[in-house]
Amino acid sequence: MRIRPEAGTCGWYIWAGEELSEADDFFVPLHVAHLDDWEPLLLPYLGLAPGFRFLITEDYEDVWFDPRLLENRE
Repeated sequence: MRIRPEAGTCGWYIWAGEELSEADDFFVPLHVAHLDDWEPLLLPYLGLAPGFRFLITEDYEDVWFDPRLLENRE
């Protein structure tokens, strides 16, 4: 999922697996330079604008806009 970029980040939050955790340490920083080694399937999607989500596997692709990602989170 991609939120609005802030504080020098690109806004992408990427996870693998089926469940999203609310734990503070669930997401860890990963520089885009390492994505090709971590999971090259992601690379074509990084140009999506804030507000987009995607779900992919080797055999499945779903891309959609989620306006809730652009709402203020204060």
